[in-house]
Amino acid sequence: MGVEILRVFLCVCAALLSPLTASAQVEIAHRWGTTRIDGTPQRIVSLSYNGADSWLALGVQPVAYRVWYGGDASGLWPWAAPLSTGGTPLRGEIDMEAIVRLQPDLIEAMYSGLTEAQYRTLSRFAPVLPPQAGVADFGHDWRSMIEVFGRASGRDARATKVIAGLDARLAEVARPDWQGRTAAMAMPDGPMLLFPRDPRMRLLSRLGFEVPQAARRIDHGSFYAELDPEVTAPLDADLLIWLDLGSGMAAVRDHPLRGALRAAAEGRELVAPPEISAALSYGSALSLGHALDWLAQEIPPALDGDPATPVPSARAAGLAP
Repeated sequence: MGVEILRVFLCVCAALLSPLTASAQVEIAHRWGTTRIDGTPQRIVSLSYNGADSWLALGVQPVAYRVWYGGDASGLWPWAAPLSTGGTPLRGEIDMEAIVRLQPDLIEAMYSGLTEAQYRTLSRFAPVLPPQAGVADFGHDWRSMIEVFGRASGRDARATKVIAGLDARLAEVARPDWQGRTAAMAMPDGPMLLFPRDPRMRLLSRLGFEVPQAARRIDHGSFYAELDPEVTAPLDADLLIWLDLGSGMAAVRDHPLRGALRAAAEGRELVAPPEISAALSYGSALSLGHALDWLAQEIPPALDGDPATPVPSARAAGLAP
């Protein structure tokens, strides 16, 4: 009788534990196949240039993370630094030996420029997450990264909460009178015009803005294009946002044809200072939330229909009186 009871007990335990074991196995398809993750990763190495932001938004501290540019001594910006409890900054190109020495149980590389050869090599040591099929290098947006990170780390519920939070903030900031108006975003040197597939322009699209037709005509599927100095039509939008990545606005002030731009003449320019430009460029759930607070203050005076209304960022940058 004792042996029979033990046998039944063990069968019941096996039945109860099997679903848990199965649920701990996650398969994520990507451009080079499928990666299987067994259990919950504890030692995550993030090779994406903005990966730390998404992991921290989910409450996960990577053991190491790729640094893009700027930030504090740890390579993190103000929207992410307060959430970090440590981790090793990885700077420069992907160093596979250094990654292996970290003994990761997951290597995330969705926004990293990882090559297939690097993927194959690193996969010998730990599961690797490259970009998904059909997505270009650096083509993933904040939503897709949060979703995949949530699945990979067993934090789907937290991922859903993060996505819902930023969606709510986007809906709160957007105004009905912005719908259908045009917006352009550019870097001063060149100038360099951003196209719709760029994450920074996607944010403006979510707020209701459209790309000027003149910009669409020169868009051949890339993220940006350098404009000849005499070409200004693609910049002539209802809202023109200049990104100051640290070099200032001298190139804009000195542009020989800036005076021909309606946005300049009518006081509809914004200048994103370096921290906000970085937040827009990182394009993560954390950084975009940070940038939205700024946009919510800056866009309304630029689009109120009165050229005399001061736009604080344009005035601070010397583009407005």
